[in-house]
Amino acid sequence: MAPRQKRVFILGGGAALGAHHVGAMRYLDEEGIRPDAIVASSIGIVNACAYASGGLPLLEQAWKSFWSFAHIISPSLTHNPVLGTSLFSMDRLSAAIEQHIDFPKVHASPLEIEVVILNLSRGAGEIHSTRACSDWQEVRTLSRAGYAIPLLFPPVKFRGEWYSDGGFAWNVPLERAIQLGATEIYLLAPIASQLPYKKRFSSFVDFVQRFLDVMWRTIGNMGYLYALMEDGCFHGVPVTVIEPTEQWSGFGPLAVFNAYPSKNRNLMQAGYRDAKRALAERRRTDAERTRTRAARPGGLTAVPGGRTPKSAS
Repeated sequence: MAPRQKRVFILGGGAALGAHHVGAMRYLDEEGIRPDAIVASSIGIVNACAYASGGLPLLEQAWKSFWSFAHIISPSLTHNPVLGTSLFSMDRLSAAIEQHIDFPKVHASPLEIEVVILNLSRGAGEIHSTRACSDWQEVRTLSRAGYAIPLLFPPVKFRGEWYSDGGFAWNVPLERAIQLGATEIYLLAPIASQLPYKKRFSSFVDFVQRFLDVMWRTIGNMGYLYALMEDGCFHGVPVTVIEPTEQWSGFGPLAVFNAYPSKNRNLMQAGYRDAKRALAERRRTDAERTRTRAARPGGLTAVPGGRTPKSAS
């Protein structure tokens, strides 16, 4: 009996760029590619929970109407740099996000959801499963910890320890997908790994901006940029990377934290196109690998029906 196929989606963090996930997931869904498990960080956690609550229709509707700044800029008498540990309260943002999430449904979902969070009490990145939560309230707390961006929002207490957004420590954990038994991995990274070429720096400010762009690109993608990949596979498991083009590259508060309906729609359209391109490239690579193996002496010889048994010695 052939081993059961298991598709694991990795939804990387990227704040307001998370709408890119939605378009990519739409194209994959149209191709019959749906996740058996999701490993998520930061905005990926929000998307994973919304997806488990109502599928792509709910996820798309949420992003089509979402404005970020109106919910992020939330002054507070207790959550501030003087009396607290953050610039703003997260209450307003959580209320806006959670109107699109059914936490009891997420807790009962057959979809495996694993979230990356940063344990500030212990100083280490951790992965927690929604299946290991005792009830839906713990799932809600876990999700809030996942998008509690350090400095911007206060840390969240979960099981007696303090947590925040884990995307800064471990944004796209390929290793966890392997541990989950993945036979296919689809890595949806909303942060572009390619930056436009820059020949010179016009000023100190220009240099600082470039440095921030490089750091943002590196932190957001190091999980696969420095992974030991061979022929598009990680530990023998094919990995399809879907990421934005240079158009969406670089770091800046207005780009990273500012989500609004027209931008979200453009990102969803870009995600759809990028997924289409990435999947076509994956299929070309797989076909070329099959042809190469078939041409090797004593290797595989293609036969009708799509099977490729080993040739007789």
